[in-house]
Amino acid sequence: MQPIALPDQDLQQYRDQGYLVLPGLISREVVDRVFTEITAVIERRPAVPDELIQYEPDVRGRPWTENSELDVRKLFRLVKHLDFFRELASSPALLSIARTLLGPKLVLAQSMLLMKPPHVGGPKVWHQDNGYFELDPPACFGFWIACDPTDVDNGCMHIVPGSHLKGLQPHAGAGDDYGLAVLPRPEVIRPVPLQPGDALVFHCELFHHTPANRTGRRRRAIQYHYMSAGAEKKKNPFPWEPEAYFE
Repeated sequence: MQPIALPDQDLQQYRDQGYLVLPGLISREVVDRVFTEITAVIERRPAVPDELIQYEPDVRGRPWTENSELDVRKLFRLVKHLDFFRELASSPALLSIARTLLGPKLVLAQSMLLMKPPHVGGPKVWHQDNGYFELDPPACFGFWIACDPTDVDNGCMHIVPGSHLKGLQPHAGAGDDYGLAVLPRPEVIRPVPLQPGDALVFHCELFHHTPANRTGRRRRAIQYHYMSAGAEKKKNPFPWEPEAYFE
């Protein structure tokens, strides 16, 4: 994966609208390797870190032997625990984009594989990622990289273009339901369907959510959050640790 130079119009769109869509950021071969890694993690249970596998709420509490790959909500802290995802996060393609948007000294704040399994994949409420991070300044963005075809029916990302310019808004709720206290109006919402390998690049204060997956199709996506090494975290109820540093 070679370095990527973003054209001026993409940079302007990111500044004005808070997001970019990058078709084919990762190859079909890399997507297939992602699927292999997912299956390998599930097959290693229970000899995996407790935080790595998170199940859908409807199946939490069952013995691990009764749960399958299709019950998994997310794989969490990928870069901390899995070599392949650490290598992908440090690829020239991703780091070149991150340095263009944030500067030379980077921190990988978080990595996840969002599984959204068929039929039981629940929604993610409207939120801003900086509602969890609380970085000052909000020098942070996410890659959301589709591994399956994603659309409105199986839970593609929905965003409010330009909402990052409003700054950090009040959030409320607990756990997975922690989200925006005031929901966006339907007419300002834009769904972002993607094909495997396509990526949504989005500012950490952009309003976004994903609806439930009630189809029989899978909807897996990699999410990496990069932040400037100069951003500082305020105290809040969501502790986290950086997963990697790039200087």
